[in-house]
Amino acid sequence: MIKKRVMGLALATALTFTLAACGSNNVASNGEGGTATGNAPASNEPEAKKVTLTFQTLQTDKSTPSYQIEEEIANNYMKEFPNVTIEWDRLDTEQQKVKLKTQAASGEVSDITMVNPGAQLQPFANGKVLAPLNDILDDELKGTFLEGVLDYYSFDGNLYALPYNMNIAGIYYNKELFEKAGVQPPATFEDIIASVPKFKDAGIPTIMLAGKDKWPLSFMFTNILQRVNGGPKFLDDVVAGNKSFTDPVFVEAIQKTQDLIKAGAFQEGAATYDYNTASQQFRDGKAAMYFMGTWEIASIDASEAVKGKIGFLPFPTVGGKGSATDYVIAPGTAYALGANSEHLEESKAFLKYLLLNYPKVAFGQKAAVGLAQKVEGDLKAAGYSDLAVDAMGRFNEVKGGDMNFDNVIEPATTQTHLTGLQSLLIKDVKAEDLAKEHQSTWELNKK
Repeated sequence: MIKKRVMGLALATALTFTLAACGSNNVASNGEGGTATGNAPASNEPEAKKVTLTFQTLQTDKSTPSYQIEEEIANNYMKEFPNVTIEWDRLDTEQQKVKLKTQAASGEVSDITMVNPGAQLQPFANGKVLAPLNDILDDELKGTFLEGVLDYYSFDGNLYALPYNMNIAGIYYNKELFEKAGVQPPATFEDIIASVPKFKDAGIPTIMLAGKDKWPLSFMFTNILQRVNGGPKFLDDVVAGNKSFTDPVFVEAIQKTQDLIKAGAFQEGAATYDYNTASQQFRDGKAAMYFMGTWEIASIDASEAVKGKIGFLPFPTVGGKGSATDYVIAPGTAYALGANSEHLEESKAFLKYLLLNYPKVAFGQKAAVGLAQKVEGDLKAAGYSDLAVDAMGRFNEVKGGDMNFDNVIEPATTQTHLTGLQSLLIKDVKAEDLAKEHQSTWELNKK
C-alpha cells in the first residue's frame, strides 16, 4: 500500500513559491517565455537518430492552460532536439482509462501516458507495464516537488509516475447568479438544498454536474462522506478492515447524495454531460455552482463570461457534521512511461524536461494554482485573479484530507461505486441496497 499522509503541510508549502533554479547544464530560458536545455549534442557529433514518441494525454481542449502548457513544452523540446517528434494521442478521461487498460493487457503502453495515483496506479505497477522512474529522479528534479506528494505514485521502493498537479476540491459559485436569485453562499449542506427552489425560480441550474463521466459525482460524494463521517479516513478504515460499506455512515452519505438529486440540484440531463461540457457550461455562466478541483481555476479565469465573478468555498458541513478545513485532496493525474517502449531512454529524457519546465511555463500561463511542484513568483504581482489567490490561501488551511474513492479502493469495487452513483441520477435506488452492493464486490475482490 502507498504511504498515506495528511498533505496539509505539503500543501501549505506551495504558498512559499520557492522553485530551485534549474542547473545551467539542464534548463535555461530561451528568452521567449519557453525553455531550452544546455546539453544539446555538439555540432561535430553524428546526427541523432530520428525518434517518434507517442504522448497519450487527457488534454483535449485547446482553450485550457493544461493543453497549452504541454504543447508549449513539447514544441520547445522538438525545436531543441529536432530528431524527436512528439505524436499526440488526445483522449478524454474515460476513453484514456479504457485504452490504457487495453494497452496494458497487450504490454504495449504508449511511450508517455497518464495515470492516477494510489489504487488506480497499483495494478499497472504490479503488472510491470510501467517503467520505474527512480533513475531520472535526481536531486534537481526531486527538489521541485512538494514534500510527500511522490509517495502517492510509489510502490515497493519504485516511483512509477510524476504528477503535474496537486489539488483540493471545493464549490465554485457564480456571485452574479447568486445575487440574481437572492441567495447567499452556502454555509451548510442544508443551505444548498434550500437554495434549489430559488435558483429554479430564476431559471438557473443550482449545480453543474458531469454525470456521464461518473467520477465527478463520486468526487462530491467523497466530500459528503467525509462530512458525515465527522472527518477523513472512512475509506482507509474500510481498507484496514475496521469498517464496512454497510456502515450507517456510508449509507447516510448515499442518502445525502440522493437528497441533492431529488431536490433537483443538478441540471436537467446531468447524466448525459461529460466533463468538458459541464466545465464549459459553468464557464459560460450557465449554473450557480460547480464542485470541482482547483485545477479548474485557470480555465475559469480565461473565460470572459465569468472572469471575476467566481468565488471558491470548501464543501459545507452536512447535518452539522464535519469541518470545512478537511478537504478531498487530489494528488493529480501523473505522467508515466511504457516499460516496453522501444524509445524508453528518449522518453525518460523528455519526461524529465517536461517536469523541470512545467512550473515556470504554468506560472506564465496563469495556471500555477494546484501544481504538484513548487513555483517561483508572486501571484498577485503577476496579475493572478482574486479567485486564484483566495484558492491558494485555502491550501494553507487544510487540516486533513481524503483521496477520492477510486484512488483508495480497488478497481472492481470502484466500478460498482461509479456505476451505482450514476444510476442515482436516472432511477430510484435504495441507499442500503447500493451500500450492500459495494460490500459484496469488496469482499469478492479485496486482497
